[in-house]
Amino acid sequence: MTRVHGVTTMPVEQLAPNFDLFDPQHSERLWEVLDFARTACPVLKTDADDGYHIVTRYDDVRAVLTDAETFSSVEAGLRGVPVPMPPLTEDPPNHIEYRKALNHYLTRSFLSRYEESIRRYARNLLDDLVPRGRFEFMTEFAVPFTSGNLAKVILADDNETRLQSAIQLAADISSYGRNEAFFELAELAEELLNERMTFGGDRDDILSAIIRATVQGRPLTMQERVGATMILFTGGLDTTKAALGSIVKHIADDPSLEARVRDPEWVKRDLDEFLRLDSPIAFMARTVTKDTELNGCPLRPGDRVAVHYASANRDASQFAHPAELDFERQRNPHAAFGIGPHRCIGLHFARLQIEIGFQELFNRITNVRIPQGERVHTATGVVQAHEYLPIEFDFASATQGPSDN
Repeated sequence: MTRVHGVTTMPVEQLAPNFDLFDPQHSERLWEVLDFARTACPVLKTDADDGYHIVTRYDDVRAVLTDAETFSSVEAGLRGVPVPMPPLTEDPPNHIEYRKALNHYLTRSFLSRYEESIRRYARNLLDDLVPRGRFEFMTEFAVPFTSGNLAKVILADDNETRLQSAIQLAADISSYGRNEAFFELAELAEELLNERMTFGGDRDDILSAIIRATVQGRPLTMQERVGATMILFTGGLDTTKAALGSIVKHIADDPSLEARVRDPEWVKRDLDEFLRLDSPIAFMARTVTKDTELNGCPLRPGDRVAVHYASANRDASQFAHPAELDFERQRNPHAAFGIGPHRCIGLHFARLQIEIGFQELFNRITNVRIPQGERVHTATGVVQAHEYLPIEFDFASATQGPSDN
């Protein structure tokens, strides 16, 4: 990989051909590079990680995501995918079969059975945090809220040590693409599956569905079960926390937005615009399977492309004034959850957690702000998320004691 020095001062046209989507120093100029690329070289070739192309425009992103024959999800990671994770790392028709086995357990109607448990979990966290008048939003609320919902509510797993390890490994995968983290997370997933198969019985939940699932008339192998469970960890532990954090940061920057998220209809009406502007999943990778051309850029079999959802969501040819929140958009076909057959399978779970999390948060607090002198820290990679987001606030009412659970 070509290392670039003087990143902060280098002209963007010199930085772009070496831009590294996983490099924290490069991430400070992410939007400058993407804005440049959408205009000057929409399918940007970078020398990072032995070379790949970054697809930056909305129409090109859509073209890639809807053409699995040319752009494959199998072994498509920019830094490798050492552990297959079906259905994420599968193409049709196998992708469809894997997905069918899980779809029912991630529908809004099925997830409704967990609403009270999710709400109770949020209240318990806030009982400890709110009376302080200040807390670090990501590590003290967003991470424990989303990870607790996944582990304790969805997976019925009370092993706290395993959960904390999974949180760190999922972050390593999304931020750095570290291969060792894939293998370590696979071990945790296999441990969880073995416990369920030995002691847990056959339940009406997604983990048992993975164990029961069949593809092409045969049961899943253990490796396939492990990979499918890993998707729950990587998707469930990182993306929703990122969305929660980005929305709170917007509210802290613009207090008028608080009234919007207090409206009971805000998730249906406004959430998609927040997600468009700050897509939690920045990009996903594909591998080219045959000679093709994308927006004038020739691609060869084996070439890797980073399909940049977040860049597509700020394409001015698709969205007017794309770098601004605009809740009056008539159409908002954003790519934050993906496009086509690989559209995020967990989107309803994410939306439910965001809805409940903010209901409970703003039942307790108002006038959210970043404490004076504090600086927000943000990580990029596959997932864009604030790492450090301190907030202070006023109490929303005279009742700051423990909630009724």
